[in-house]
Amino acid sequence: MPYTASTPTDPNQPNIRNADHRLLEFTKLTPMMQRYVEVKEQYPHALLLFRVGDFFECFFQDAVTISQELELVCTSKESGKEIGRVPMTGVPHHALDRYTSMLVEKGYAVVVCDQVEDASIAAKEGRQVKREITRILTPGTLTDDGMLKPRQNNFLAAVVIAGEHWGLAYTDISTGEFVTTQADSLEQLTLELLRLQPSEVLVPTNAPDLVTMLRPGEKSEHLPDCLPNSFCYSLRSQIPFTLSEAKQRILQKFKVRSLEGMGCGHLSLAVRAAGGLLQYIEETQKEKAVSLQRLHTYTLTDFLILDYQTRRNLEITQTVRDGVFHGSLLWAIDKTSTAMGGRALRRWVLQPLLNIKGIGARHDTIQELVENNGLRQDF
Repeated sequence: MPYTASTPTDPNQPNIRNADHRLLEFTKLTPMMQRYVEVKEQYPHALLLFRVGDFFECFFQDAVTISQELELVCTSKESGKEIGRVPMTGVPHHALDRYTSMLVEKGYAVVVCDQVEDASIAAKEGRQVKREITRILTPGTLTDDGMLKPRQNNFLAAVVIAGEHWGLAYTDISTGEFVTTQADSLEQLTLELLRLQPSEVLVPTNAPDLVTMLRPGEKSEHLPDCLPNSFCYSLRSQIPFTLSEAKQRILQKFKVRSLEGMGCGHLSLAVRAAGGLLQYIEETQKEKAVSLQRLHTYTLTDFLILDYQTRRNLEITQTVRDGVFHGSLLWAIDKTSTAMGGRALRRWVLQPLLNIKGIGARHDTIQELVENNGLRQDF
C-alpha cells in the first residue's frame, strides 16, 4: 500500500521545486533534514531511505526517483521556514525488504538509515533521534535469500584493464565463492562477463564522480568499450586497485604471507581486481561479516569458451523464441535437489571443461553415486 501524506507532488513534472538539496542553504534546513543531507552526501550514488517513525522516508530527488520507479505517490514535507516543502516518498517499515528488493533489481544502490535508539528517549531530551547507516544494498552484494534467485549465482565482479591485458575477479558473497583470472585479449574479457552475467561490475577510474553507479544501458565516457552495457557498473577510485593496496588487503583477509599458494602471485592485474573487490565488500557490508572462500585462480584455457551467439543458438539457459528459461536445455536437465546444486550445474554447462582428467573425475563421481544407493541416501 503506497505511503501517502501531505500535499501530492506530480513526479512527471520536469522541474520540481526543492528537488536538488545542493541548491538549498544547509543551515536553513530542519535538523532532521540536515542529518538526511549529511548521509546523502556520503552516498550520492545511492537512494537513501531514512527511518521516521513507522516509515522509511526519502526526500529531494531520491523521492522523485523512487516514486517513479515504484509507482508510489510523491508527496512533500516541510523542511524549514525559509526552505518550504521538499519532495518526499515513503514506505511502511515492515515492507522495506520488498521495496528495496524492487529497487535493487532495477539497478539502484540503496542505503538504509535506521533509528538506533528509542525515539521517546530523544524526545524527553529535546533532541533528534540518532540515526545511523544499518544496511547498504547494491545489485552485487545481496545476501538475503528473499532477494536472490535460488538457482543462479549473484556475482559481484571487478575488472582492471591495462591496454589489451586485463584482470578479473568475481565473488558470490551469498555462497563465498571467490575467484580471479588474467588474460590478454579484451574480446575474451567481454565473453567472460557475458558468461558470468554479473549483477554488478566494479571499474577503477579517474573519473571525477567516483561513486557513480551506471544502470544497465547507461553509458559513460569512463567506461571502456569492451564492457557490455547490459550490466550495472560502479565507478571506483583507483587507490584500492593499486597493486600494493590490493595485495596487502588479500594477505590480511586470508592471513597468509604470500599469494603463490593462491596461484596469482605473478598475475598483477588479477591481484588488483581481487583486492579492489575485497575493499568494496568491506565498505558495503559494515554490519555483516562476509565469509569468503580462499581466493582461487583459474585460466580461460581450462574451459571451452561459448560465446553469446553459441549459447543462444544452443538454447542453453533460455529459448531463442521467447528468451525464457522454461524450455531451455538447463531447464530440461536440471533435476538438482538444492539451490547450490542448481548453481553448480548451471556453471558446469556454461563453462565446459577441456581437461580430460577433470572430465573423467566428474564422470567417476557420478558413477559412484549411481551405483552406491547408501551414499546417495546420506546426501
